[in-house]
Amino acid sequence: MTRKLKRELFNLARESDLAGWRFLVSMFWRGAVSGRRASGNDSRLQEITGVLAHFPRNYLYKRQLPEALGLADLANRAVRGARSVSLSYCVVLKQYVSEDEKGVLLVSFENQLTQMLDSGRVDEILARYQLIFIPSWSGLYSRELFRLVAAARQEPVFVMPVHSHERELVPTLGTNCHSLPFNAASWVNPTFFEGPVQERDIDCLMVANFASFKRHWLLFKALKGLPEDIKVTCVGVPLGSRTAESIRQEAAEYGVSDQVTIVEDPSQEELGRYFRRAKMFCAMSYREGSFIAVAESLMSGTPVLMFRNAHIGTKSLINEDTGALVKSVRELRQKILEYRNFEGHEQVRQTSLENISAQANSRKLNDMLRDWSISNGKTWTVDIEPFYSQRLDFHYFSDDSRDRLADDYRYLSELGIRFPRFS
Repeated sequence: MTRKLKRELFNLARESDLAGWRFLVSMFWRGAVSGRRASGNDSRLQEITGVLAHFPRNYLYKRQLPEALGLADLANRAVRGARSVSLSYCVVLKQYVSEDEKGVLLVSFENQLTQMLDSGRVDEILARYQLIFIPSWSGLYSRELFRLVAAARQEPVFVMPVHSHERELVPTLGTNCHSLPFNAASWVNPTFFEGPVQERDIDCLMVANFASFKRHWLLFKALKGLPEDIKVTCVGVPLGSRTAESIRQEAAEYGVSDQVTIVEDPSQEELGRYFRRAKMFCAMSYREGSFIAVAESLMSGTPVLMFRNAHIGTKSLINEDTGALVKSVRELRQKILEYRNFEGHEQVRQTSLENISAQANSRKLNDMLRDWSISNGKTWTVDIEPFYSQRLDFHYFSDDSRDRLADDYRYLSELGIRFPRFS
């Protein structure tokens, strides 16, 4: 069996969403056939989380959710003592004012949330800060999120799900859980994608790590049926065993090596230029998290082509004004030919600036948190600090923000919760 055929079969399985059924079969096999049922609370919590992540509305979910929260509470209680932790991809957004006006702490990535939960200081943190959590992948429910909700008890928990359709699941965790209409791709700073007008001399741009789930090969398959003067630039970084050579090999298998240029780990300035030079951006993944590069592309005025059946957080940003959703490789070819002559780049950029930039979303988030506080009888006298994300790390737009939040970072550091970027 050739590599191309194996790739096609694996992709068919992926698009059939067989991963969830494979998880169930594996779970039942261990329990019913081999007799190795989930032993221990943590194993059972992992089992329930896996089922809910793949099948959030299965017929047992109303029983599974409270069981998962109960097991998560036991996991939290098992934490003994306090230990210092160093958090990345997290940021204080609002200073603590009083018991009636708490600060706001934003945590992204499950592994960072785990560190905070295992610090033994969660109660002290929740006493002064409302928490916002940004999940990193498709499937809202996770062991870490269950533990956070269990630890919060009646304190509010705000969640920014990867996908818009997952927002309706957040209240199922408890009446204190609230969904926010943002995700990891909502905090792009458009100034990084400004600069002198560039000639749009790159036909198709793909900015993605070199992992197999990014599906570079689908673009190469489409390219095989297009005129030979259409060029593709793939910008990315290695991930695991997948390197730039992996991408070159895939391009060679489809006979399009001469049409593909690979750029590895460019600087932020160089990356901005690639976005501004592209006629279109091709997002080929079937399932992943927010895919921040999609928002960065739109901020550069570059329309996006994506598959209609994709489970990607930024798919909700694609419409007839910002790109196209395609059903097949054949339609992808048609759209590549169409967008090769696209002239509405400035309109794409202006629409993005007004609606999805970090500045616009910081204002929206502030208004939502303020309105929630006031409607729940809380005080709101201090706004959040406007912020943005760059290569997953958070930054403030104003240097004064760090000064205003110095006491908060000092307090958290004394608890043993350190933020190296802000210390």
